[in-house]
Amino acid sequence: MPEARHLTLLEVDAASAARLREEFAGRTEAVVHGGGTHMPFADGRFDSVVCFTMLHHVPTPAAQDRLFAEAHRVLRPGGVFAGCDALSSVRFRLIHIGDTCVPVPPATLGERLRAAGFAKAEVTVGEGRVRFRAE
Repeated sequence: MPEARHLTLLEVDAASAARLREEFAGRTEAVVHGGGTHMPFADGRFDSVVCFTMLHHVPTPAAQDRLFAEAHRVLRPGGVFAGCDALSSVRFRLIHIGDTCVPVPPATLGERLRAAGFAKAEVTVGEGRVRFRAE
Protein backbone atom coordinates (compact mmCIF):
# COMPACT_ATOMS: atom_id res chain seq x y z
CA MET A 1 0.00 0.00 0.00
CA PRO A 2 1.46 3.41 -0.91
CA GLU A 3 2.34 5.75 1.89
CA ALA A 4 0.60 9.13 2.11
CA ARG A 5 2.93 12.03 1.34
CA HIS A 6 0.63 14.56 3.01
CA LEU A 7 -1.80 13.75 5.80
CA THR A 8 -4.42 16.01 7.37
CA LEU A 9 -6.42 14.80 10.37
CA LEU A 10 -9.87 16.11 11.27
CA GLU A 11 -10.97 15.54 14.87
CA VAL A 12 -14.28 16.67 16.36
CA ASP A 13 -13.09 16.64 20.00
CA ALA A 14 -10.83 19.59 20.88
CA ALA A 15 -8.84 17.72 23.57
CA SER A 16 -8.28 14.77 21.23
CA ALA A 17 -7.19 17.14 18.45
CA ALA A 18 -4.61 18.67 20.80
CA ARG A 19 -3.28 15.23 21.75
CA LEU A 20 -3.08 14.22 18.09
CA ARG A 21 -1.12 17.39 17.29
CA GLU A 22 1.45 16.37 19.90
CA GLU A 23 1.52 12.72 18.90
CA PHE A 24 1.85 13.37 15.17
CA ALA A 25 3.95 16.55 15.27
CA GLY A 26 6.07 16.71 12.13
CA ARG A 27 4.30 13.71 10.57
CA THR A 28 1.10 15.42 9.41
CA GLU A 29 0.33 18.47 7.36
CA ALA A 30 -2.23 19.49 10.00
CA VAL A 31 -4.50 18.29 12.77
CA VAL A 32 -7.71 20.30 12.48
CA HIS A 33 -10.38 20.59 15.15
CA GLY A 34 -13.71 20.30 13.34
CA GLY A 35 -16.51 18.01 12.31
CA GLY A 36 -17.16 15.87 9.29
CA THR A 37 -20.56 17.41 8.54
CA HIS A 38 -19.01 20.84 7.88
CA MET A 39 -15.39 20.24 6.91
CA PRO A 40 -13.26 23.40 7.05
CA PHE A 41 -11.51 22.62 3.75
CA ALA A 42 -11.76 23.95 0.21
CA ASP A 43 -13.60 22.05 -2.51
CA GLY A 44 -11.39 19.45 -4.21
CA ARG A 45 -8.62 19.70 -1.60
CA PHE A 46 -7.85 15.98 -1.13
CA ASP A 47 -7.03 12.89 -3.18
CA SER A 48 -8.64 10.65 -0.57
CA VAL A 49 -10.78 10.84 2.53
CA VAL A 50 -10.94 7.98 5.02
CA CYS A 51 -12.85 7.32 8.21
CA PHE A 52 -12.36 4.40 10.53
CA THR A 53 -14.92 3.15 13.06
CA MET A 54 -16.47 6.54 13.68
CA LEU A 55 -19.60 6.82 11.55
CA HIS A 56 -21.76 5.36 14.32
CA HIS A 57 -20.79 8.37 16.48
CA VAL A 58 -22.45 10.75 14.00
CA PRO A 59 -25.78 11.45 15.75
CA THR A 60 -28.33 10.97 12.95
CA PRO A 61 -28.58 9.38 9.52
CA ALA A 62 -29.13 12.89 8.07
CA ALA A 63 -25.86 14.05 9.66
CA GLN A 64 -24.11 10.94 8.30
CA ASP A 65 -25.42 11.85 4.84
CA ARG A 66 -24.03 15.40 5.25
CA LEU A 67 -20.66 13.85 6.16
CA PHE A 68 -20.80 11.74 2.97
CA ALA A 69 -21.62 14.85 0.91
CA GLU A 70 -18.78 16.78 2.58
CA ALA A 71 -16.34 13.96 1.81
CA HIS A 72 -17.43 14.16 -1.83
CA ARG A 73 -17.06 17.97 -1.84
CA VAL A 74 -13.50 18.01 -0.50
CA LEU A 75 -12.30 15.29 -2.90
CA ARG A 76 -10.62 16.05 -6.20
CA PRO A 77 -12.21 14.46 -9.28
CA GLY A 78 -11.28 10.78 -9.23
CA GLY A 79 -10.66 10.86 -5.47
CA VAL A 80 -11.58 8.00 -3.17
CA PHE A 81 -13.67 7.99 0.00
CA ALA A 82 -13.13 4.81 2.01
CA GLY A 83 -13.61 3.51 5.49
CA CYS A 84 -15.12 0.99 7.83
CA ASP A 85 -17.40 0.83 10.82
CA ALA A 86 -18.76 -1.79 13.18
CA LEU A 87 -22.02 -3.57 12.53
CA SER A 88 -24.82 -3.25 15.02
CA SER A 89 -25.04 -6.01 17.61
CA VAL A 90 -26.20 -6.37 21.19
CA ARG A 91 -22.60 -6.27 22.43
CA PHE A 92 -21.81 -3.21 20.30
CA ARG A 93 -24.88 -1.41 21.64
CA LEU A 94 -23.99 -2.32 25.25
CA ILE A 95 -20.49 -0.86 24.79
CA HIS A 96 -22.12 2.40 23.70
CA ILE A 97 -24.65 2.84 26.51
CA GLY A 98 -24.63 6.54 27.31
CA ASP A 99 -22.80 7.34 24.06
CA THR A 100 -23.98 8.19 20.56
CA CYS A 101 -24.53 4.98 18.63
CA VAL A 102 -26.17 5.21 15.20
CA PRO A 103 -24.84 2.27 13.16
CA VAL A 104 -24.91 2.65 9.39
CA PRO A 105 -27.04 -0.09 7.81
CA PRO A 106 -24.89 -1.78 5.14
CA ALA A 107 -27.94 -2.45 2.94
CA THR A 108 -28.47 1.29 2.37
CA LEU A 109 -24.88 2.56 2.49
CA GLY A 110 -24.14 2.26 -1.24
CA GLU A 111 -27.31 4.11 -2.16
CA ARG A 112 -26.57 6.84 0.39
CA LEU A 113 -23.03 7.31 -0.95
CA ARG A 114 -24.37 7.62 -4.51
CA ALA A 115 -26.95 10.15 -3.28
CA ALA A 116 -24.04 12.16 -1.82
CA GLY A 117 -22.53 12.43 -5.32
CA PHE A 118 -20.32 9.38 -5.71
CA ALA A 119 -20.68 7.60 -9.07
CA LYS A 120 -19.44 4.26 -7.73
CA ALA A 121 -19.85 2.78 -4.27
CA GLU A 122 -18.71 -0.66 -3.11
CA VAL A 123 -19.87 -1.99 0.25
CA THR A 124 -18.68 -5.24 1.82
CA VAL A 125 -19.70 -6.87 5.08
CA GLY A 126 -17.64 -9.31 7.11
CA GLU A 127 -16.06 -9.99 10.48
CA GLY A 128 -18.50 -7.74 12.34
CA ARG A 129 -17.88 -4.67 10.21
CA VAL A 130 -18.90 -2.90 7.06
CA ARG A 131 -16.27 -1.57 4.66
CA PHE A 132 -16.85 0.87 1.84
CA ARG A 133 -15.07 2.53 -1.06
CA ALA A 134 -16.66 5.26 -3.16
CA GLU A 135 -15.44 7.28 -6.12
